[in-house]
Amino acid sequence: MKIPFFIFLSFVTWPLFAQHSSVFPQPNNVEQTSDSFVFNGQLNLDSNEDTKKLYPYFHELFEKDHGVHLMLSDPKEASIHLHLINTFVYTEGYQLTVSNKGIDIQYSNYQSLCNALQSLNQLIQNPNTLSGVHISDEPAFAYRGVHLDCSRHFFTIAELEGFIDQMAKLKFNRFHWHLTDDQGWRIEIKKYPKLTSVGAWRDSTLIGHFSKQPIEYEHQRYGGFYTQEEAKQLVEYARIRGIEIIPEIEMPGHARAALAAYPELSCTEKQLPVVGTWGVFDDVFCSQDQTRAFLKDVLDEIIEIFPSPVIHIGGDESPKVRWDNCPKCKAVMEANHIHNTHELQSFFITDIEKHLNSKGRTIIGWDEILEGGLAPNAQVMSWQGMEGGIAAAKQKHPVVMTPTSYCYFDYYQSGHPSEPLAIGGYLPLEKVYQFDPTKGIDKEYKRYILGGQANLWTEYLPTMKSVEYQIFPRLVAMAEVLWNRGKLPYHTFVEALSTSYLPQLKKDGINFSTSFLDPALKAKASKEGINYDLLKPIDEVSFYINNEVVNSLFIPRTNTTNTQSFEVHSRIGNQELRSCSYRFTSHLALGKPVVFDTKPHEKYNHNGDLGLTDGVVGGKPWKGNEWLGFNEDTIRFTLDLETITKFSTIQIETLNDPGSWIYRPESFQIQISSNGKKYKNVAVAKLNGDLIEVKKKMKARFVKVTIFNKELIPQGQTGAGFTPWTFINEIILSK
Repeated sequence: MKIPFFIFLSFVTWPLFAQHSSVFPQPNNVEQTSDSFVFNGQLNLDSNEDTKKLYPYFHELFEKDHGVHLMLSDPKEASIHLHLINTFVYTEGYQLTVSNKGIDIQYSNYQSLCNALQSLNQLIQNPNTLSGVHISDEPAFAYRGVHLDCSRHFFTIAELEGFIDQMAKLKFNRFHWHLTDDQGWRIEIKKYPKLTSVGAWRDSTLIGHFSKQPIEYEHQRYGGFYTQEEAKQLVEYARIRGIEIIPEIEMPGHARAALAAYPELSCTEKQLPVVGTWGVFDDVFCSQDQTRAFLKDVLDEIIEIFPSPVIHIGGDESPKVRWDNCPKCKAVMEANHIHNTHELQSFFITDIEKHLNSKGRTIIGWDEILEGGLAPNAQVMSWQGMEGGIAAAKQKHPVVMTPTSYCYFDYYQSGHPSEPLAIGGYLPLEKVYQFDPTKGIDKEYKRYILGGQANLWTEYLPTMKSVEYQIFPRLVAMAEVLWNRGKLPYHTFVEALSTSYLPQLKKDGINFSTSFLDPALKAKASKEGINYDLLKPIDEVSFYINNEVVNSLFIPRTNTTNTQSFEVHSRIGNQELRSCSYRFTSHLALGKPVVFDTKPHEKYNHNGDLGLTDGVVGGKPWKGNEWLGFNEDTIRFTLDLETITKFSTIQIETLNDPGSWIYRPESFQIQISSNGKKYKNVAVAKLNGDLIEVKKKMKARFVKVTIFNKELIPQGQTGAGFTPWTFINEIILSK
């Protein structure tokens, strides 16, 4: 999707009423002064051992962004004076002062100096003069990460360098590089050359969404890998910018690419191809000694490439189907007194941990490594929610919080019809800005929360431009909450984002989303139907239908099922933003309240008690803001029509997307009542297809619905052993 970048050029002239500085993320303390420093296009940087290392990068950055010539100079001639001190609580903190005498920076280490110079770069508004300011700054969290999956889709080193450049500007300090998975092995291992000659290439790739039936493939060879020398160069490139690269080598699951190269490492030893679709697969690394020895060899080469203290070993979504029936696995269990395959996974991870510990490294893994017992020195990356991270923190293990509800940037960021294909879910900019990695953590355990991380999985992101669209501007919001806990109101942040940061992204040629400038809709029931207030993201935006200003939409209740569409245009002054199409379905239950005995999950619960009667019918591929999601095997709710009403049709659509842990319900029960006390059955049936439907003449005030799903996701499927999600949309009644 092409974005009208020219819009943001005009934003720079807006008055900035909010108190966010031009520095992103917002420093902890900013004091404007009446001083100014005139430097006429050239800044002289105090020369020392640290500045000699970072100088080439910042010389290029200042020149590119502002046309300012940064020079290394003798301390006596410097206009940027450096003072190395050790009094900061966090080693990445710094102080920066601009006065009429020049620029003074107090810093504690190389990373601290990088942060100060990034702030200075953003303070420059013209190439000749700097306004007086004093900044005292340090991050809220030590770990501020961004993850990128290069297995599903491959990105060149040059593209990754550009990605890291954008991370550095926002003061992220960890790049989590996902290098191996079922769809491709991306890093050269010299002892095992088939990992890249075979495992780095697949013969087909899924077309469209994973849930689409029938499945279609593009039958073309696809892949690529990074040589060890290329990886080392990227490590150094990131280090100069203050970023540490953490490699991920997946085990014991997500191993099909490795097993395609070395099938003897699997339980069945069958020759299987590198897969061209997404999901979770039964064939994982066998827990035998031979496999663990292989992985230790791989990790020995990995630690020679990556100096990071921690190595990510995955540990997620590893089905136990093969292990349950594998003589080799059973022999390992018997020899080590292991009672079940969850304990076997813990044994597997602990053995790998001991090896890495012996090399002076620590493991970090996804929160499934908690199953069967956490390895003694492991760090945990909590993705399925905050619960795994909280449990690990209570065991006094370091934790990085990265829950899907705040941190998965492969989710849709709006419900706009033109949004490019995504895996599903819904994560708007405002939700990212609400992220708090320590939420729900007892005070005594907060010190174990290292920070947070934005995750980007690339099943549906084949190009770097598509990656950019998914991360920006959400990555700016993540930077804010990890640096300063998002201490300014969201409205203030959005004003500053629009005026200051997006023009810089445009200048850098970065593809970004404008979805945060779409109207936000707030539903309110009325006697005749439902009203939607159009909420402004920033004060300067106005909404139009047929060139007339509108502040709300009205959808009338009808006896039959009808569809009404609106085309809302957004403008700032005379500048057009993207238009938004809204489609609402009207019916007898529109705007009527629903009482939920089973509450929708907070991630998928739009419009509260009106969530099933708001006129929004979810589409496919699904977007989380259109569907109600329940993480229970039985769902109960009651519709209140508020008066006894005649109707002849009840319809509720469900969703089936097993790859996302969402399963079509197995059966349902519908009851009706005139007084809410005595109910009678009108339908008890198994579900055939995605539509719950009852057609008969009925008369009632209350409609009680019970929906039954599987208790657990079956073995061999994505999310096996967990409760499946149930997704439903509108409950539609008509005469």
